[in-house]
Formats: sequence, structure tokens, C-alpha cells
Amino acid sequence: MKQNGTGGDLPLSHAPAIEITRDFCRSLLPPLPRNIHKGDRGGCLVAGGCSHYRGAPLLSLRGFLRSGGGIALLLADEEVCAAAASFLPEAIFLSGLLNGADSAIERQIEEWEPRAGCLIAGPGMGRSKRAGEVFTLLWHLWKKELIVDGDGLYWLRKLRGTFSRRGRVLLTPHEGEAGMLLDLPSGEIASRRRKAARTLAEEWGVVLLKGPDTLVDDGIRTASTSGGTPLLAVPGSGDVLAGAIGAFAARGLPLFESACLGAWVHASAGRTLSDRFGLDGTLAREIADALPEILKDLRMDDEKKKG
Repeated sequence: MKQNGTGGDLPLSHAPAIEITRDFCRSLLPPLPRNIHKGDRGGCLVAGGCSHYRGAPLLSLRGFLRSGGGIALLLADEEVCAAAASFLPEAIFLSGLLNGADSAIERQIEEWEPRAGCLIAGPGMGRSKRAGEVFTLLWHLWKKELIVDGDGLYWLRKLRGTFSRRGRVLLTPHEGEAGMLLDLPSGEIASRRRKAARTLAEEWGVVLLKGPDTLVDDGIRTASTSGGTPLLAVPGSGDVLAGAIGAFAARGLPLFESACLGAWVHASAGRTLSDRFGLDGTLAREIADALPEILKDLRMDDEKKKG
């Protein structure tokens, strides 16, 4: 990483932001020994989806698998799982998220948590009363790394004052969601992004504040990448990003570093697609499908240096 200028935010965070560079990201990539198996690639459980938003958790799982993840688990209702099987047959489907009993969810977590190093909670979960109850249950049940994305951020604000998970939780808000969590208009977040990220990080843990200049903050350090492109502003793009981060966290990379690496490869995938096809018409699944090429290039850089 290298230091960036601080602009007008210096009085708010006291230290220059750290630029997320290609070299830094290459240093974070987990090794791939010849005898690796899928369990070594880490497992990720995505809990989300509802009747209106069936695709969001699938895009997270696609981002996870396309970023090198191993065991992809979806915890959702049967109607979401049924629709998902043809889109992502590589995943394992666990039904009964919103229409199941709490005890059934607890049994699912108890059974599968040993095989999953990370939980992504919230993509497409919705804002029904039951969704809020389920998110709260997951918040208290899950003991490993937790990424809160999408509708999970809406329910998170209702947990303010509960026990701290600092160090084991990552929030992935855009400016509107950050404003919701801080009770501020999104316009104010846009003008004070570093302060907003730091304030959220000091309360919750690691924060990735999405935007053209994505910020990652853990309450002590602030990192940034300015490699975003308008191509990434499409439905489901953030779900893919959460999945990519989940792939790195599931392998044991700390959440701050996982967020930095995820932000960089996601932005790089966007730039690659925009160079080929322009800025219009890209689907989120295509962003996910561009991730292996970015990771391949990073690994080739490493091989060239070793050579």
C-alpha cells in the first residue's frame, strides 16, 4: 500500500488514506498448493433472498465462487432455492430461512458453520418483520466472520447497543445505507465520506463504503481505491462484491484485508469489462464472471517475480 493525500478530510481522520495497490493485493492472495481440495478454498454461507429478491444471494455466491471460494452455501426459503438450482448448481441449498422455525435455523447453523468460515447476511432478505427476526437471530448465532450487506444493513441499525462483534464483522454500505445507519442524509455522507466510514467503523467493526472512491476503514486505518467505473453501477454489483470479499475471508484473510482485496478485484473486473464493451448494458453476473481473469493476472505477476 502507499499513502494517498487526505484532501479536505485531514481534520477528521488525522492520517492519510492508504492506497490499495496492485502489489499489495497480490501479496494478499492465498497460495494454491497442488494438493488443494475444495474445503481448503474455504466455505461461505449466504443468508438472504425473499420472494421479490431471489437473485441477490445467488450473485453473492457467484462472486464467492468466481473469486476462488470452495463451498458455497445458500440459506433461503424453498422458493428461492428452487429458482437457484439451475442458475448456480455448484451451490448447496439449505431451505427454511424466513418461513422456517428459529430452531430449524439454529440446527442449520450448527451443522454447517464448521464448514463455512464466513457468513454474508442480508442480500435480498427483505424488510418484513420475519426478516428482521431472522437477521437478529443470525447476528447472535454466528460466531465467525460476518459480512452484513443489503437488507442486513437496514436491520443492523435496530441492533445498536447490543453486544459488540468488532473485529469479526464487516459492513458494506453505499452512501444511502451509511446515511441510514448514521441518521444523516446521503448528501452529507458524500461530502464527508472518510468521517462517515470512520464513525461506522468505530461502532461496528470494519466498513467498506462503496462509491467511485471506495473506502475501507477499521477504526484505525483507512484505505482507498479510486479504480471504480460507472459500469459497476448496476443492480447486483454490490452482491457480487460481498461474495468476492467472502471468498477471501473464508480462507482466513482478516476482514480489513479481505475488503481491500475484494474492492480492488471488483473494480478491476469493472474496468476490464468497460474496456471491452463500454459502460452500458453489463449484468452483475458478468462482473462476477470477469473476476477469475483479474485473479489470474495477479497470480501471473507473482510467478513472473519468482521467475
